[in-house]
Order: sequence, then structure tokens, then C-alpha cells
Amino acid sequence: MEIRFALLEEILPLRQAIIIAGTDRDSPYFAGDDRPTTRHVGAFEKGQCIGCATFLCSEWEGQPAWQVRGTATALEWRRGGVGRALLDFAQNTLADESGVRVFWCNARKDSVGFYERLGWSIVSACFDIPGVGMHYRMIKRLPAT
Repeated sequence: MEIRFALLEEILPLRQAIIIAGTDRDSPYFAGDDRPTTRHVGAFEKGQCIGCATFLCSEWEGQPAWQVRGTATALEWRRGGVGRALLDFAQNTLADESGVRVFWCNARKDSVGFYERLGWSIVSACFDIPGVGMHYRMIKRLPAT
């Protein structure tokens, strides 16, 4: 498996299949996808995207942060370490490049356990994103180096 920064076009089919299917959304494009500071990460097996995540320059409590969006793993690759590898690669690389060590996301309710196993913490009550479902806001702060 290869983990690397990816082009948006490389991850869109997986987003469509995993994130968009079953929601009221039609498009796998998210606001901010085309910003020059946005970074897309993909896990690839034999050239096929099997995992993805997007990281947007953002803020958390007035301080620079990375917002994680569009995290997905192909069904047949779940529970195989793909998501962990994606987040570890991106968090470490982005923190080293930018100095920003705070990451946050709106995690779907059924994904909270995954993030908690990776050291993320819930920081909100459960809330509904209309047409998508129930979510929690979560955060992870990487230790200073």
C-alpha cells in the first residue's frame, strides 16, 4: 500500500462510493477542495484509491488548525489499518511542514470509535448535519516536538 498526497480527481470516486452514497448529497466535491492550501491524501493499492482524507487550513478557537474532511476507506479494506496509516502520514507530514499541530473534524457518529482509538477526543454534543446524519466534533492535538 502506498500512502501519499493525491490529486482531488484521484480520490473523488472513493468519496462518491463511500461518503456520498446514501446521503442527500449529489456531488463528492466539498467546499474548500480547490483552495491552494488544501491537501488531499490517498492510500493506493495497485494504482487504485482505497482510502482518502482531505485537510483544510482552518482555525480552532482562533488558532491555526487543520480540518479533516472526506475521510473514507473502501469497504473491503476496512479494519486493515488504512485509515490509521492515512491519518498518521498526513498529521505528521502536515505538522512538520506547517508547524500546525491541531486537527479537528466533524465525525459521523459511527466513526467516533475509530478516531478515539487514534487519540482524538469528542468536544461537542451530538449534532445533525441535515441530509448526512449525526456527528460529533472531535479534536486531536499533536505534542510539540
